[in-house]
Amino acid sequence: MTLIKEFCAENFTHVPKAIERGADRIELCDNLAVGGTTVSSGVMAHTVRFCHTRNIPVMVMIRPRGGNFVFSRNERCIMRADIDQASRFGADGVVFGCLTDQNQLDVGATADLIDAAFDLEITFHMAFDQLSHEDQFVAIDWLAARGVLKES
Repeated sequence: MTLIKEFCAENFTHVPKAIERGADRIELCDNLAVGGTTVSSGVMAHTVRFCHTRNIPVMVMIRPRGGNFVFSRNERCIMRADIDQASRFGADGVVFGCLTDQNQLDVGATADLIDAAFDLEITFHMAFDQLSHEDQFVAIDWLAARGVLKES
């Protein structure tokens, strides 16, 4: 098993130093004070280009706002567009998570985003921690069957 040293970058500013100090993957997000949101297209494009010249993969947070992980249809449309943008910019993967009002895995929304990210690695983020212990077992099997990784 290989240990991945991932740096959660709130923007591009600290990415070069993180790589210098041994980070071998970047999770790119904005606004860590609310748990992370999607970065601007400029930050995304520049970071992916910079990291790829150094053989460092980039995972992009797909989250239109802070707060809970229950997303409206409009927010899911935004998330699909952000996934498409991450793919066009050459990101290696995306990080997202969708829950229902009852804090269960939102299978419909998650499946839709998985379909949108067909060419990218997918990690289910901290929304997983909002699931009950029993629901985590069900969710991990469902996600694993679809090739989704759980963030540690």
